[in-house]
Amino acid sequence: MQNKLLNIFKPKLKYLIIGAGSTGATFSCFLHSAKKNVTLISKYENVIKNAKEKKGIKLISNVKGEKRYKINIQTEQTYKGKADVIILCIRTPDIFSSIPFIKKVSHNNTIVTSIANGFGISYFLKKELPNLHILDSNFVGKCRWYNRNDVEYLQQREYVEFNFADKYNSIDPKILNKIKTDFQEAGMNTTLMSEKQFTQIAFERLITRSPFEATCIYYNICAHDFYGESLKTFKDLCQELLILANAMKIDIRNDFLDEYYANFEKYKERDDANVYSSILQDIKIGQNSEIDFLFFIVLELAKKYDLNLPTYSKIAEKFKKYQSFYL
Repeated sequence: MQNKLLNIFKPKLKYLIIGAGSTGATFSCFLHSAKKNVTLISKYENVIKNAKEKKGIKLISNVKGEKRYKINIQTEQTYKGKADVIILCIRTPDIFSSIPFIKKVSHNNTIVTSIANGFGISYFLKKELPNLHILDSNFVGKCRWYNRNDVEYLQQREYVEFNFADKYNSIDPKILNKIKTDFQEAGMNTTLMSEKQFTQIAFERLITRSPFEATCIYYNICAHDFYGESLKTFKDLCQELLILANAMKIDIRNDFLDEYYANFEKYKERDDANVYSSILQDIKIGQNSEIDFLFFIVLELAKKYDLNLPTYSKIAEKFKKYQSFYL
């Protein structure tokens, strides 16, 4: 019944972007540039105030050039509509607090997806929003703030990429293709993947984030300091993820780690490699981090597949107080 109802969507889908940080703002500007119906939600009144005063959000983009976009920006309190597609451009700790708002602004066939860092976030969303349609997705754009007072953002990569998959096979293919077309028209390299394809890419990204973050927090170091024992720990964590991938029947190519290690050695020598990991920075200032879906998710999956991952377990014991676990 739900699939049939999806066919009654109007030609123009109503997109709701939750999170007016660099990624959410970039998403909104790209969709707005193609005349899509998009609203951006910000929890910061000053962002909305500054955007009104400056007559829009300014995006300095390697794809779109430099332009200011008159995006419709609202708070959760002022938004009164119902969205067809909700894209969560917020950190994983903030997703949980957004669930009541998502329920409020959804109809029976609303599609929800998150592009937050981590693995398995769609499982959490499906658990919390069982009556909605959940997509797996990821986004690549290299976005960051440029000038907060003037509401200016940078999009620095030479392309913007959005990949998504219908994990639960619940969405009418016409709607999936409509989303794909909308994003392509907005200038994003967009691929509608099979669940198997998406899971492989998502797991590869987990390999390039989770061991690095875990090593940083365990030794209180940044990438410049990965030598000796810490470098061995980092590589042991990577190998344990390969064991998990094998148990999950995820096909990681044979040279993946060799290529990643080579790129990491180059990265260690860069000037920006002296920055601490995002999780470690959050821990240092007492802020909720993305540790659940970048680290503890590995141990939850290991438990499911009856695996012993000793290096992950050792680090988890030290940082278990930071686990808020939503799964």
